[in-house]
Amino acid sequence: MADLAQFRPLVGELVVEPDGWGVVGTPTNFYATAEAHTMDGELFDVPIRVRWTPSSYVFDYGDGSVEETEASGAAWRGPEESWTETATSHAYATTDDVRASVTVVFTAEVDAGGGWFAVPGTLPVEAPGVDVKVFEVDTVLTNGDCMANPSGAGCG
Repeated sequence: MADLAQFRPLVGELVVEPDGWGVVGTPTNFYATAEAHTMDGELFDVPIRVRWTPSSYVFDYGDGSVEETEASGAAWRGPEESWTETATSHAYATTDDVRASVTVVFTAEVDAGGGWFAVPGTLPVEAPGVDVKVFEVDTVLTNGDCMANPSGAGCG
């Protein structure tokens, strides 16, 4: 596996929904975009193909919580899914500015012209980190739209 590390698998990115922020006590969605892919190159002067496959993901939520899972996660599909718990979501306990990250653990297969064979071991590759701003939200009753009527009851 160490010889194949020079190929550096494509790790993708960590996506945080909604758009890099979260609310205390409410699920913030995280997912990794890494996918299985094949690379061509040379190893010991022999042309080879390397097939990288993500086998697990280590999500570091930036607040001391770390979770390893076989799931890469997935984007919320619409407003009805927003703020729902997913396999890779995380609920923060306090307001903070944190830096979340994901390490994708890859397995590899190699083909030097005679068919694919598995390479023993794994290669962990960290995707670029993402800043996450965690807010606390309070519910307030108002008499209409505070943007349209800033002096209305409950606004201000």
